[in-house]
Amino acid sequence: MSIQRAVASVLVAILSVGTAPALAQTQAGGAITPGTLSGKATDEAKQPYADWAVQLRDVTTGQVVSTRTLNQQGQFSFTSVTLSRSYLVELVQIKEKKIVCTEGPFGLTTANPSKVDVNISCGKVPAAIWLLAAGAGAAAAVAIATRSTSR
Repeated sequence: MSIQRAVASVLVAILSVGTAPALAQTQAGGAITPGTLSGKATDEAKQPYADWAVQLRDVTTGQVVSTRTLNQQGQFSFTSVTLSRSYLVELVQIKEKKIVCTEGPFGLTTANPSKVDVNISCGKVPAAIWLLAAGAGAAAAVAIATRSTSR
């Protein structure tokens, strides 16, 4: 398992345990307000772009909610995305069935229902992952210290 995939898996586990599922925001009349998440993968995917896919993973559930093949320009777009959730965008090499890298998490809300400038670039670890990993490490250290001093 690659380091990026391991970090993404840890992120999903941390957020799944630490966040309660949010309810979808609705408009008057009860219809679900859809969101949009789109961008490009040209920094990592090589032509032909049809050999590459992008999948949208719900951080809370860990489930892949949608998959799209890159278009001829190396772009992708997910529409009708449920709001009040956070998503990871994963670049997948179709032939090898391998997640190459992950971007996010991206939270969509009624106030900010779209993110249209996602740039999948495996050369960096997203700051959000470093922050969450540091927070999880700090929480574990506090738990260990508390347990040690309470004896």
